[in-house]
Parts: sequence; C-alpha cells; structure tokens
Amino acid sequence: MDTAREAAEQLRMIRNLMERATIFRALTGETALVGGALACLAAWASEKKMGLAWAQFWLIGLAFVIGFYIFQMWRIARAKDGGKIWNQSLKLVLRCALPSLLAGGITGLLIAKGAQQGHRELAACFWITHYGIALLAIREFVPKSMVWLGWAFVIFGVVALCTFMTSDIAFQVMHKLNGSRLMALSFGGLHLLYGALIVTTNQRDSAND
Repeated sequence: MDTAREAAEQLRMIRNLMERATIFRALTGETALVGGALACLAAWASEKKMGLAWAQFWLIGLAFVIGFYIFQMWRIARAKDGGKIWNQSLKLVLRCALPSLLAGGITGLLIAKGAQQGHRELAACFWITHYGIALLAIREFVPKSMVWLGWAFVIFGVVALCTFMTSDIAFQVMHKLNGSRLMALSFGGLHLLYGALIVTTNQRDSAND
C-alpha cells in the first residue's frame, strides 16, 4: 500500500514538472525574440515623447507580447490537453510574480505621467528592476537561464537607478541616454540576446538528437 502511494506521489510530481516545463516554454525562445523586437520598435517610436504619450507605446508593446504569449501557451497546451492553459501551476506562478509586476508597473506609470526631465528615465528604472524581481520570484518554476535573465534585469535596473540618483552630472548623462534607450537596451537587447541563445541551443540539441 505504501509502495503504491509513493508511486502515485512520484507520478504526480513528474506531471507537475511537465506542466511547468510546458508553461515556460512559451516564455523562452520565440517569445523573447518577439518581445525584444517590439521593445526596440517602441523605443524608436517613443524617443521624442513625454509623459503618458511616452508610456502608451510601452503599454501597447506589452499588450502585443502578452497576446503572443497567450497564443504560444494555447498552441502548446492544445497538443497536450485540448488547449487548456489555466491550471494550478500557472495560478501559482502568477501569484508569485504579480506583486512585483503590479508594484513596479503602476509606480512606473505614475512617475511617467510627469512631463519633467528625468521622469521617463526613473519610470524605466522601476519597470526594468521590478520585471527582473518578478522573474526571480518564480525561480523555482522556470529554467535556470530565466533566473540569470532576471538577475541581468535587476542589476541593469539598479545600476541605472543609482547612476540616475548619484549626482547632477550622472543625471545629465542618464537624461541623454533617456528612458526609451534604457528600455531598448534592457527589454530589447537582453530579450533578443536571451531569445537568440535559447533558439540556437534548441536547434543544436535537435540536430544532435
């Protein structure tokens, strides 16, 4: 009886791990490349905008990435269990990631409302840092590569924020870099690099198989 119970528990754990792997396949590779490309496009389009007019480009880009993410989730889940993507694992992941995403997202948006010098840059620092914290909050459910991506965002965001707050000279340097370029370097550059590495690695592994 104990042996049967132990075997059932092991099967349940294996199934949970497979569900988690299925969910987070949608966050890697193609999704990172799409997100990075859209971030670069939003950076170019928002370069000369201020306030909410600047923030709206990033919100539109976010909406497109979420839509692509949901499509990837549905496409993968359809092959597994008829397209059902809302499960216990996804609920757990959202419960861990949402606090940081909401806190950083709303705070950054409120800061971005201001049209004064430095508001875009400060908002970008909040978004970058809290996105990285959200990735680290789900580190138990994602591949190690995403944990490194989370650390890259946190370090980039904190360094940018410290530079921004250090002195008047640093403030001027950060303003010349501006919020759009900060977002392009982080959400654009880091995602493109991450996506390219994942896609290349997957293709190499498939070829070896």
